[in-house]
Amino acid sequence: MNNTGFGKGKILVPNVKDMTSWSVIACDQFSSQPQYWREVEELVKTNPSTLHMIIPDSGLWQPDLDQRIGALYRAMRTYSRRRMLEEVNDYIYVERRLHNGMIRSGIVGLVDLEKYDYHEDAGTPIRASERTTNLVQYRTMIRENAPLEVSHVMLLMDDRQDRVMSILRGHSGEMRPLYDFELMKDGGSIRGFLVTPEQSAAIDAALEQLADRRSFEEKYNMPDKETMVYAVGDGNMSLAAAKVHYENLKKNLSAEKMKNHPARYALCELVNLNDPSLEFEPINRMVFGVDTQNFIHQLERSCRISDQPVEGCQYVDMFCGGQQRRMWIQKPSSNMVTGSIQNFIDTYVQEFSGKVDYVHGSSIVQQLSAVKDNVGFIFPAMGKESLFETILIDNILPRKTFSMGKAEDKRFYLECHKIVK
Repeated sequence: MNNTGFGKGKILVPNVKDMTSWSVIACDQFSSQPQYWREVEELVKTNPSTLHMIIPDSGLWQPDLDQRIGALYRAMRTYSRRRMLEEVNDYIYVERRLHNGMIRSGIVGLVDLEKYDYHEDAGTPIRASERTTNLVQYRTMIRENAPLEVSHVMLLMDDRQDRVMSILRGHSGEMRPLYDFELMKDGGSIRGFLVTPEQSAAIDAALEQLADRRSFEEKYNMPDKETMVYAVGDGNMSLAAAKVHYENLKKNLSAEKMKNHPARYALCELVNLNDPSLEFEPINRMVFGVDTQNFIHQLERSCRISDQPVEGCQYVDMFCGGQQRRMWIQKPSSNMVTGSIQNFIDTYVQEFSGKVDYVHGSSIVQQLSAVKDNVGFIFPAMGKESLFETILIDNILPRKTFSMGKAEDKRFYLECHKIVK
């Protein structure tokens, strides 16, 4: 076991006939497209599935939330009792074929929550990439009495020499196959392998090297910053909820009991930021139910909008009533255009009205913004190569700043992890 905050551990792998039904996409995807989730329900039906172990964000605010949480607990206990989950105790090497045919390599393991902090002033080896929202409260509520967790968390490492994944890539023939199947709804396909003890030891050594203080300073030239080894790419709210749950448990248990408590660890997949298959895309904004004329007036006043290019200024494309307008912000409230627009939206919604949602892709923004009382924003892409430096300098990014690829390429729930003794 290495000391970087990400390591091997006990992981539960499904043993079911229909793996395609078992594995569903992250709960925070397609939150403005409930039809997607209705189609998933039709595909899954009553088959064993991680769909029965999660609550999609699109349904979090429904009045039967307590009953739905109880139902997912029962599903978790049923799958455990019927021995649908096999325990393995090491890293799992994952090859995900994306919608475009490219292969994304990953390592499924466990985060030590003692080495992770989601607050803005964090100095831990593992840090959040974006601010938390009230979703953490809901995710913590779901986790509170859950016997298991499923995870869509993707952890990023800035391994510029590809030292970690090169240990595994091209060597799956030496490993024990665990699963190989097609994912539903244009999700591509996925293969998983249990790594060998020799490969596991090599991974630990490579991760320790990645966390070396001298290597950190040479890479980022920031001697005044605490060493950061990993950044949370996807699943910031879920990992923060795992941390809150763990800290709540610590209040009522002795230090000795918490030392190796399973809830100290959270399941995730580690991916190299520099993997060619990993593309960053902006997460766009939709604002529903506003007086569009007043909304635009307040935006122009608050951010000093120009319709002509202004050198050095942030820009964004706004869509309203079927019209596109590119605007330059002369009075930004954040170092990133996403933050400037988000800050304005937050203030406007609080003072006037409206509801904001976070949308992948541009076509759905154009479609929804054509509807009366809706406004959409499409942001320029953020270069992934600047992610770690940006977090080190600015501490944390505005929430929902970037997406690691298209919605269909997000992590699907698959493996499980026991979080109760």
